[in-house]
Amino acid sequence: MIQIDDAGSGSFVGGTCIGIYRPETNEYYFDIIPVEVYNKENFKKKLYLDEVVRIVSKAFKTMDVMKSETIEICRGYMFERLKSWLDQKGYTWYVTHITGNVQEIVEKSFELYTVKLGLFEPYLKYTRYPFHFHKLLRWVYADFDNRIKLCKVGWKSWEKVEGIKPDVYEEKLTKPNIFCMKCGKYIEKDSKVKVLRYTTNKENYVYLHNKCPQS
Repeated sequence: MIQIDDAGSGSFVGGTCIGIYRPETNEYYFDIIPVEVYNKENFKKKLYLDEVVRIVSKAFKTMDVMKSETIEICRGYMFERLKSWLDQKGYTWYVTHITGNVQEIVEKSFELYTVKLGLFEPYLKYTRYPFHFHKLLRWVYADFDNRIKLCKVGWKSWEKVEGIKPDVYEEKLTKPNIFCMKCGKYIEKDSKVKVLRYTTNKENYVYLHNKCPQS
């Protein structure tokens, strides 16, 4: 059996991880759909669906997937063009709810990928839904010029807030357990901080070291 799952399609930061798993032998192959595929022009063409086919095709060659093996595909829009490709190649497949080992492995692959992009592990652990759009926006605005390049800017949700310019000011930090969204290190309580304030679906505050080591 071959199981195919994705992770990160709902994350504003980064591309999308496509994972292919053979439970009988514990073989695993994954690749990342580049975030450039999610720019405004490419996103409208849904080129990310073609990337899924490219990744799975390469995985099948690497893993020597046989036509006799049953293919399980996770539910979701990411695999619409893959289904046609599987039919053309003569594979037997069906859509199901992917859970268990493969789901955990693919999600972990995406998480490690985003950490390499610069997302902080404490932030991923601190918030229950680390890939929530508005939570990720705080990380993006902390170093906007560098981080917006890592985002799915073709999304309609980004178009709605694209023109927002945060207010920037300084204040004394009175809250404990706050870390700098630029460098990822904790900010000492009662120290002077730089604050970015902006409004999307609610008022948001991003805290930075007043003199961040990454500045």
